[in-house]
Amino acid sequence: MKPELTKYIVFSYFSGDATPLQKEMVLEWLADGRNVELYFTWLEEWEKMHIQFQPDPAEALGKVKAKLREEKQPALSQEVSPIRRISRNGMLLWAAACLFLMSFAGFLGREFLVYRTYHTAFGEQTRFQLADGSTVLLNANSTLKVPRWGFGKSTRHVYLDGEAEFSVQHTFDHQHFKVHNADESLITVLGTEFVVYTRPRKTSVVLNKGKVEISSPAGEEPLTMLPGDRATVEKSGRIIIEKLSLEKLAEHSAWKEHRLVFDDTPLYEVARKIHELFGVEVKINGKELAARTATGSFPAKNAEELLSILSYMYDFEIKKTENKVILIPNP
Repeated sequence: MKPELTKYIVFSYFSGDATPLQKEMVLEWLADGRNVELYFTWLEEWEKMHIQFQPDPAEALGKVKAKLREEKQPALSQEVSPIRRISRNGMLLWAAACLFLMSFAGFLGREFLVYRTYHTAFGEQTRFQLADGSTVLLNANSTLKVPRWGFGKSTRHVYLDGEAEFSVQHTFDHQHFKVHNADESLITVLGTEFVVYTRPRKTSVVLNKGKVEISSPAGEEPLTMLPGDRATVEKSGRIIIEKLSLEKLAEHSAWKEHRLVFDDTPLYEVARKIHELFGVEVKINGKELAARTATGSFPAKNAEELLSILSYMYDFEIKKTENKVILIPNP
């Protein structure tokens, strides 16, 4: 009787220790598309146990090509068969090719297979619910990656690049929810509401409800945040936590209403914000105009609307070119 395929056999296959019979079992098992999801669930589990594992697509491709060369071409038949049958060797070859493609995708396009990616375009916001019941509001030009397999069961890790508000659902087993940021800082949560901003120039976290811990590779121990706190991760990895007033706290959520709040913010910083949210490059003519500060709450559904209001209030002209917008001080 042929032995039953187990997770142990698949793990041996990942390690390269499987016997020829076990390899054949894995290929036959993968020929059934219903097993693909379980395959990647086990692959994710195995990789967590073997962090240094890196698939070798070149070696895998060589093996598949060798198998193709070994396969003999069937003789042409004079009779027309009503049903096209695939030989056992052909089935194994097809499965081997599928396995290679999945391994190769795991090396180059692994993110597509392992993660579901939520992305917003410039000027766009989107709200969605995760499998564990948590909800996310993703701001413009932002990306959130969520594991396709086991999220809410074996893992609650997500990966953010951009800006988002999280409302995290508490689970019966008290499983932590973790947000990995673009600068490799980490937010650990049980159940709470908070806003995360993580882009190349900085990462900041504003906590509205609950309690979170934030850590960075440069810190020895995670720091605890309480409601009303803002944590800023400097480029060095140092984390600074400060208590915000209710007014300042509201400013960090203004983007949900398509508003931007500035408080003595230099126009060059405003220009950076416009580029982040709307993808519009803004050039400012003159250091004096670039240093001029803006204060107030402004509607920000698009760059044109925001710049039009700012030009009236802070006395500059707007010149549009093919690739950018130029701000010119009035004489």
